[in-house]
Amino acid sequence: MPIVNIYTDDFRVNKLGALLPNLREFVARELSCDDRRLAKDEVSLRILVPRESLRIANTELEIKAHAYADRVRRQDEICRSVREYVERECPGAGSSYVWLQLSELGHSA
Repeated sequence: MPIVNIYTDDFRVNKLGALLPNLREFVARELSCDDRRLAKDEVSLRILVPRESLRIANTELEIKAHAYADRVRRQDEICRSVREYVERECPGAGSSYVWLQLSELGHSA
């Protein structure tokens, strides 16, 4: 199941919190591929506010998911699409950056 960690600051938490349900659905659609269709409730999202940080953007999203071939092929497109979605739907998020980490994984579910 994909995990999205959103790193930001106290100022942006409430703005991003309101976006979570729709972002969850958007990420599920973006990560769906021929090998795996995702439902929104299969994506875990969390907002993290580090005590101290030197971020390169106001809001940074780190997406961890399984490396299906279609995701690997589309990885840059997925990152750009998620970034554009966050910036369009939540202007209060400020500048944003997205990383997609694709790997082989196991899980307990």
